[in-house]
Amino acid sequence: MAAASSTIALVTPWFGEDQTNGAALLSSQLVRELFAANHRVDVLTTCSRSFRDDWSANYYAEGASHLENFTLRRFAVRDRDSDAFDRANHFLLSQPLDFLRTHPSCIPGGIAQTFCRENIQSPGLLKYLSDWGRSYAAVLFTPYLYGPVLQGVKLAGPRSFLQPCLHDEAYAYLPQVARLFHDARGLLFNSRAEYDLARRLYGAQIAAKSSVVGHWVPAPETERIAGDRAVPRERFVFYLGRMCESKNVKLIVKAFRDYRRYRPGSRLRLVLAGDGEGLESSGGLHVLGRIDERRKAALLQSCAALLQPSVNESFSRSVMEAWSYGKPVAVNAECAPTAEAVGDCGGGWAASSESEWIAALSVIDGASPERLHELGDLGRKHYLQFGTPQRVLQRYREALGIAGEPAVAAHG
Repeated sequence: MAAASSTIALVTPWFGEDQTNGAALLSSQLVRELFAANHRVDVLTTCSRSFRDDWSANYYAEGASHLENFTLRRFAVRDRDSDAFDRANHFLLSQPLDFLRTHPSCIPGGIAQTFCRENIQSPGLLKYLSDWGRSYAAVLFTPYLYGPVLQGVKLAGPRSFLQPCLHDEAYAYLPQVARLFHDARGLLFNSRAEYDLARRLYGAQIAAKSSVVGHWVPAPETERIAGDRAVPRERFVFYLGRMCESKNVKLIVKAFRDYRRYRPGSRLRLVLAGDGEGLESSGGLHVLGRIDERRKAALLQSCAALLQPSVNESFSRSVMEAWSYGKPVAVNAECAPTAEAVGDCGGGWAASSESEWIAALSVIDGASPERLHELGDLGRKHYLQFGTPQRVLQRYREALGIAGEPAVAAHG
């Protein structure tokens, strides 16, 4: 292992080129973009391929390899009772959140234990943390609800920092999760609303060890990208992210189709980009699937606004990306992190019900270019204050207690 006093460890259940969920992207960007040449980093992860694959199957070879600016250490996963886990998971997801909020200790002990025991597990990774965890300058764990994190934080002791990517969901009410927040030396949050949720759930005593580090995205592409056939010529709104039930994409699709039916003369388009199936292009709806960075930049440069309908966000990378390009956003009013950010800076709108999303589409469709630019510029000011790599890196360094001058070229 490299000199421990200057090395950061990042513990996450999955790590690879094809990871698309928010926490996995965060891990990759922390290592490849944010820390970059500033610090030596060990990524401690499992041999499981991804969140979507079998959590007890070892897809990658076990062992250490040196990649770019970091060392990747993979550890084998063990067999697990996936049926028992699925039953426990189904029970948790079936509990009304309003009931959990008023009865936070109601989850049966057996259900909680099964969920944690039959989660993704890697004994070798835990053994490594037991042997070496306290030798690192800092050990950062993310996200909060998987085996290597649930069991690993305590092993790293005074070196342990948790970046939970917390949502108001059933898992957050598990007693094992509460202990996790109390065991960690430090807590790092993507947004103020995420911190406020954690404080409500786990008590005011976490305040002293909590830091809101924010959520960064790289500087926007300044060269105008022309000639991309995926960019509609007409005014369009843009969704960027996974196209799945948990992201509420069907809500904006239905609202868009109803809006076009109510306003048959409208030429507004909706472009969806990201992993997922079940939606097809028709009637002004353009479904692109996964796109590369250049196409994403072209769409962000040209869209009228970005839509983010998800409720379960500790923040939203796509919102910050849109603001970096000076584009307004429409977010879900029931998602505190994104709704509060929009409310704070004024860079867009918040909607909840289908009728409110239809109203938001009507406002966007009818707004002048000057008005859209005015709102987008408010979002860009928020990005420059809270979302540039340089500013966020400084907050990470302060929270983790690590030295070194940032080497990231960024505006802010």
